[in-house]
Amino acid sequence: MRIKGTILAAVLIGGGLGLGDGAAAAENPYGPALTVNQGVITNYDIEQRTRLIEALGGTGDLRALAVEQLTEDRVKVQAAEAMGIDLGEDAIANGITEFARQRGLAPEDVTRVLEARRIDRQTMNDFVEAGMMWREVLVQRFRARATPTEEDLDRALAVEARRPKEMVRLAELAIPFAERGEPETVALADDLYRRLSRGGDFSAAAREYSRSATGPEGGALPPMAIDQVPATVRNQVALMRPGQVTRPTPVAGGLAIIKLLSVYDQPPGPAPDPNDPEVRDDLRQQLFSERINSFGEGYLQELLSDALIVER
Repeated sequence: MRIKGTILAAVLIGGGLGLGDGAAAAENPYGPALTVNQGVITNYDIEQRTRLIEALGGTGDLRALAVEQLTEDRVKVQAAEAMGIDLGEDAIANGITEFARQRGLAPEDVTRVLEARRIDRQTMNDFVEAGMMWREVLVQRFRARATPTEEDLDRALAVEARRPKEMVRLAELAIPFAERGEPETVALADDLYRRLSRGGDFSAAAREYSRSATGPEGGALPPMAIDQVPATVRNQVALMRPGQVTRPTPVAGGLAIIKLLSVYDQPPGPAPDPNDPEVRDDLRQQLFSERINSFGEGYLQELLSDALIVER
């Protein structure tokens, strides 16, 4: 069966991609599940990426998401190779360090989570490499179109001055690795997530298991703007409804589960000084990132629509 088209097609034929408990996948976990323009994705790749997505707090059908991500990663890397992009010798290690830093972690925290979740280091390396190579592709293709003008900054600052600020109230449950060790901490966090996602008492669980300063008070945090929520969980929180909890997510020295208590708008505060160079530089970077990611989404869909995806 040969499919030329979007990733949706690949996901819909999941029964034939080693996503289930089929005998072929069980007999040969390293066998190919599908190819993307001759780039092979194995059953083992899918199983490992599924574990990584879960470790990073992903939600929904994780195996289908793993297939989608791996397929996209193949076309991203292929696009980079076609443009002659080659990462430096230390790029992957530096990329993992940056990945950890953005989430308030140290590289050794990432290593500990990988080991506790039985995720191969190569799986993490491939994940980071695809992201870094894709970023280079987008910068080379869209830098000129994505760079905002001074007039763009002025307009954005005027809009920002009138925009209410989205605020969230969260509660945290933080479990350190040091108390039980990595495997036991992962098992406990997974069990707590299952119970809490079904309506369990978060405050009681936080008082019993959380070792953060907020634990004795049931984990409640002060209100904060959504853009101040740590990057580790911001995307998850943005998609949640009040009462929902995140999957266990790596934090420095352990794992955390976050509950969204409420969301509300706060009237806009004092407008930033439009002539402040730091304000303008921060906004310039923000607009550039938003634009280049938007261009990237469109380009990725073009690549996927042209990709030859073959079920094995």
